[in-house]
Amino acid sequence: MAPKYAAAAMCALTAYFAYHAFAGEQGLGHWSDMQATLETKEAELSEIRDANDQLRADIARLTPGTVDPDLVEALARDDLGFAYPDEIILMSEQGQPAF
Repeated sequence: MAPKYAAAAMCALTAYFAYHAFAGEQGLGHWSDMQATLETKEAELSEIRDANDQLRADIARLTPGTVDPDLVEALARDDLGFAYPDEIILMSEQGQPAF
C-alpha cells in the first residue's frame, strides 16, 4: 500500500508545481503579461526620451550667445500670440481649422 500513496503524493506534488509554473503568480502566464507591459513601457520611455532630446535641443538654441531668432519668433507667435502689424489674423472657433 505504501507505494500507492507515495505515487499519489508524487502526482499531487507534480500537479501542484505544474499548476504554479503555468498559472501561478510567478508562472508563464504572468510572465507573458509582464513582457507585454515591458514593451509598452519601453515604447513610452522612447517617446519621453525623444521629447527630452527635443527640449534639450531647444534649450541649446536659446542659450545666450547662440540664440536662434527663428525659434524666438516661433515661440513668441505660438505662446504669446504676437503678429506683425501688416499680417491679417483669421479667427476661428476653438478646434476648428481656419480654412
